Amino acid sequence: MMIIDQATAIVGQSNIDAISRVNCEPTNRVGFNGACQDNELTEWAASLSCVDVHGEPAILIAYYYTTADEDQRMADAGGDGTVIDWTVDHYDVV
Repeated sequence: MMIIDQATAIVGQSNIDAISRVNCEPTNRVGFNGACQDNELTEWAASLSCVDVHGEPAILIAYYYTTADEDQRMADAGGDGTVIDWTVDHYDVV
């Protein structure tokens, strides 16, 4: 788990910018399945195949968390995720 500065140092700013345009999906990890499983948050992730600052292949993953209220607003909007503000919680590089 890393913050934006750490991820930027590994994969560069252009990849950090690029992942913000990638659609995310629920991860279904235990403890982060939202209200349907009596969890406070739903975990979402987006991934991007990229090259790190050393020219090596990498996968950048951005993690997002939504609340039950945000999940309900999306559901009420027919699944439209643009009705909430998405903020990256943390990144991972593999």
